[in-house]
Amino acid sequence: MIKDPKKAFRNYEKMNSNRLELALDRLKPSDWERFEKLASAFLIDEFTHIRTVAFPGGDDGRDAELFSPTQEPSIVFQYSVTPKWNTKIKATVKRLKSTLPNTLMLIYVSNQVIGAAADDLKKTYRQEGLTLDVRDKNWFIERVNSTMQRQAAAEELSSVIVDPLLAKSGVGPKVQAQLSNNELTAAVTYLGLQWHDSERDKGLTKLTFESLVLAALSSTDSDNRLSREKIRMQVRLLLPEHPEQQIITYVDNALTRLSKATIKHWAKQDEFCLSHDEVLRVKDYRVDAAMSEERVSNVIARLAEKIVPQKSITAAQLGELASVIRLATDAVLFERSQSFAMAIQMGKLDSLAEEDFRSTVTSEISSSHLKKTKGIDWVDTVQIAVREILISSDLEIQSYLRLLADSYTLMAFLKQTPDVQGAVAKMFSHGTLWLDTNIILPLIAETLADGESLQGRFTQMIDAARAAGLTLNVTRGVIEEVERHMNRALYCTRLKHDQWQGSIPYLLDQYISNGRSAASFENWLFNFRGEARPLDDLADYLNDEFGITERDLDVECAAAEPALRHALEQILIERYDRRQEQYGYRLDDIAITRLVKHDIECYAGIVQLRQKESKSAFGYSAWWLTVDRQAYGLKNFLSQRQDVTPHDSPVMAADFLINYLAFGPNRRNVPKAKGSHLPLLMTFRSGSLLTRDLMDEAERIRSSFAGLPERVIQRNVRDHLDKARAQIGSIANFGMDDIVD
Repeated sequence: MIKDPKKAFRNYEKMNSNRLELALDRLKPSDWERFEKLASAFLIDEFTHIRTVAFPGGDDGRDAELFSPTQEPSIVFQYSVTPKWNTKIKATVKRLKSTLPNTLMLIYVSNQVIGAAADDLKKTYRQEGLTLDVRDKNWFIERVNSTMQRQAAAEELSSVIVDPLLAKSGVGPKVQAQLSNNELTAAVTYLGLQWHDSERDKGLTKLTFESLVLAALSSTDSDNRLSREKIRMQVRLLLPEHPEQQIITYVDNALTRLSKATIKHWAKQDEFCLSHDEVLRVKDYRVDAAMSEERVSNVIARLAEKIVPQKSITAAQLGELASVIRLATDAVLFERSQSFAMAIQMGKLDSLAEEDFRSTVTSEISSSHLKKTKGIDWVDTVQIAVREILISSDLEIQSYLRLLADSYTLMAFLKQTPDVQGAVAKMFSHGTLWLDTNIILPLIAETLADGESLQGRFTQMIDAARAAGLTLNVTRGVIEEVERHMNRALYCTRLKHDQWQGSIPYLLDQYISNGRSAASFENWLFNFRGEARPLDDLADYLNDEFGITERDLDVECAAAEPALRHALEQILIERYDRRQEQYGYRLDDIAITRLVKHDIECYAGIVQLRQKESKSAFGYSAWWLTVDRQAYGLKNFLSQRQDVTPHDSPVMAADFLINYLAFGPNRRNVPKAKGSHLPLLMTFRSGSLLTRDLMDEAERIRSSFAGLPERVIQRNVRDHLDKARAQIGSIANFGMDDIVD
């Protein structure tokens, strides 16, 4: 019995609309007959005398007409699936002028989204005595549930176009190819479904095994049931590396829980099948996933056009590039999920995936059909594109890819151990984080976003960390670095074009890139600090806005082993020496000394704090949070300098924190709305590509739009700079030095 008939009916209508939308999006030129059949079924209620006249040998410019026994038709219909609807309409009208010159109305029926874009054509033809009526994709979707005949026609099309697609929806294209069988694909799909619908306080072992059981039952109904033994066997085949009896126990427990509502149990035969409500829930999830996948593909197609110089490659190569970007994006999500699960299980931070995923991109390109093209570095191009997708501010894309990443991670945990909850319990439950400068500066930059924008990734991360109950600290040294960076950025705005050396400071880069004027930069900085006591002002701001408390580690650092502090000093100074050689200009020795001192305080101070703890690699409560890639390798450098085995690294990558917030012991404290939209990649965009030339260009654009509302000016400047950035080919690997110095 259906629990809520009204809700079930609404869901049914929504599914009809979504399935038809998917079908219309995926129609090919070869599907013209199917589309004509759909169109005729939708039009028949309105035009009872409609008659199809389409014929492969020629139709005189129309596919259907309103039949009249006494005269030639005055209302004709054109059905088309071409994206070039504008050209098609013009060609049809031209043809009608010679074949049916007395035509009064052309009804153009299309699977494309046209809407108001056809208004100019309508106006032009109206002046010639012809009425143009456009029935586009939205026209179909809005009317699919209006009559049973339309529902039936839509379902007939969807069953042919959409159903084969839904069999693997909920799994990305790269992972689909890597999974060895349909059962694994179904398992990943159900992991995503259960993760999407379950509350975060549910144990992960329960959630994952319920998902596997539902996957085993995915093709069942009342007439096609599975026995308990067959369900056990299917789950064991998915996890052959784990003890059989342990798997059986978890499966039986899942069957007991699910039998209360989600599945039906025939006790006498000990057989099971999915309930009707569950079948509908799965179908709805698959349709939503397929629609999200379609949206991702469309966004990637537009991105591919944007990042490749115009007219430099063929349409076929552009399509291949979009395909490679999508596969590489999925591969990156999959590999990062595997490495996170492995790192937790093995207790090794160095098991985490590479941060720039260059090798993953290279692998995808090597198996593609991309051709060598002058002026294009395919690895850089795809790497930029993947990064842009993973840090996209599109909420629907982020939610969908986040769900894929989480389902991959759950499957990765299952491959490591059947006791997933026990695995994540190895991580700390009460944590204290000291934030690096490269965490604080993005938090400040993200305040530039307008009220309609998605909350910035770093702000999302900090909000979720606070919700999880983590304590957030910052040292006085980091506050000094932030204040010095602000002063340096302000100084940059006051210099002439050719007087500035080095890259544009990060905060100024972000300010200009958001469409703001350099002339107002100083006023913006007053939001964060004044002139009399700027360090205290910054400390108050961070505490008030983000719950970040000032707490130094100088006492702990002084108590740390002298050999550790000395080795860190040597490593960090050499790092700045290499940077001076790389960029070709001299850095301030006093500034370098201060930066080194601050890093040593955080690293050595936290190591000393941990001396009172006896923990595994991920069980410590004190951490140094950063996005500085070079800081992740400090432990390895220390092992080369010291005779003794170095302490466990106190460095936590921001990407690790995101996964901790999703799966760690405190995930139940993070509201589901926040957890479902956690960022996918905690890194910066493609380096600091803003130059003095682009800054001057931004000011010229602002001048050209003088008199318009500020939001319009900012949008035009932002769009222009985004376009310029997209066509700059190399990726700068942002670290602490790049944004702090």
